[in-house]
Amino acid sequence: MSADIWDGRRPVLVDTSAWMYARRDVRARTRLEAAVTRGDVTWCWPVRYELTIDARGPEQIAALDRVFETLREIAVDRAVQRGVLSAMRTLAAAGSHGAHRLPLADLTVAVAAQTAGVDVLHFDHHFDRIGDALGVGVLWLGAPPT
Repeated sequence: MSADIWDGRRPVLVDTSAWMYARRDVRARTRLEAAVTRGDVTWCWPVRYELTIDARGPEQIAALDRVFETLREIAVDRAVQRGVLSAMRTLAAAGSHGAHRLPLADLTVAVAAQTAGVDVLHFDHHFDRIGDALGVGVLWLGAPPT
């Protein structure tokens, strides 16, 4: 399993878990904000949906919209959708019963990142398993919880 921690200096697709962690950790937030400023942060729709659901009201949704409109979108197109199904088949074939049962948003983020040639920035153990199984680069925003 990978436990690579992001140095803040390479392009990444930021998963919902990393955005949420950055809210709680000042050092993580500072690195993420610097990457946003440099243009090293990308997004895809499952992340935006999850963050919008978590928003506390119209003002927070508007703030999210302003941030995401400045970032590069990685399309969740037909190729990514088919890639998610392929990933599920790969995970099912390589593991025990239910090995393919991972959050669909996480699988979609990983395949979108892989398609775009960037790593996933996360704070979620699911991505270690996905990264190992699919060969997609996954980086922790901070030290993984035990």
